[in-house]
Amino acid sequence: MKPVKDTFKVLRRSPYQAMAAALAMSLTFFVSSIFIVLIVGGQLVLKYIEQRPQVIAFFKDDTKETRIAEIANEVKSTGLVREVKYVSKEEALAIYRERNKDDPLLLESVTADFLPASIDISINRAQDIEAVTKQVKDRPEVERVITPENLVGQLVKWTKTIRIGGIIFVSTLMAVSFLIIIMVIGMRIALRRDEISIMSLVGATKWYVSRPFFIEGALYGIVGASVAVFLVYSLLLFYSPNIQSFLGPILVFPINPLFFLYLWLAEVFAASTVGIVGAAIALYRYLRIK
Repeated sequence: MKPVKDTFKVLRRSPYQAMAAALAMSLTFFVSSIFIVLIVGGQLVLKYIEQRPQVIAFFKDDTKETRIAEIANEVKSTGLVREVKYVSKEEALAIYRERNKDDPLLLESVTADFLPASIDISINRAQDIEAVTKQVKDRPEVERVITPENLVGQLVKWTKTIRIGGIIFVSTLMAVSFLIIIMVIGMRIALRRDEISIMSLVGATKWYVSRPFFIEGALYGIVGASVAVFLVYSLLLFYSPNIQSFLGPILVFPINPLFFLYLWLAEVFAASTVGIVGAAIALYRYLRIK
């Protein structure tokens, strides 16, 4: 307990330096938390889209059901698709009526003969949409193919961009926080140089002298990560109705509280490691501890 008390005593002597270090850590891990949430959210949206039929092929009116079944089996045999569902004219009419039940004018003159039979194709991987679409389009029986290829491609692209941009941006902030911790702890060591020299003369070990500074570095990390996760949790809690309204049927809320617990534990570990390593470098630099 004594090293902890000594650490808090030092923090009280120069609170502004401690606030600067903790603020830098909070900003770093707040930004990292935002990027993590964006990446996880992007994956949830992509998963939702992948679970829906990504390719819908409409057939010409004179195409027989047996031929449609053959094409469906050929598409299945590629191994690129998860499911191929046949939608008859009657089923298409039922779907049309369900979607337009609030608009009687659109239901008056529409019969099953007006709507083409189709197959709904669910792809295993978003990257394979283009290949499956090309295979289906080449069939002479197919009149039209609808695919959200551009949407899925853009979503995959944005997810990768966020991931790469997040790594670069967070790494930069992490480096700045690391340098700030080294500087702050180095200044504390310089201010206590005489006290440390006396402790060494009376037989204090290097570990005994170093403990308060390691604890200080870890505290900066714990406080910074805790503040960051709390802010992100509060923001998501406040804006969750707006976000869910924007996403529509894609359900991402409520978020499992365990997600934030694991996020907090991971960031506390990472931030504490950064703080302790920064303290170790400062100690080596100013005290030549090896």
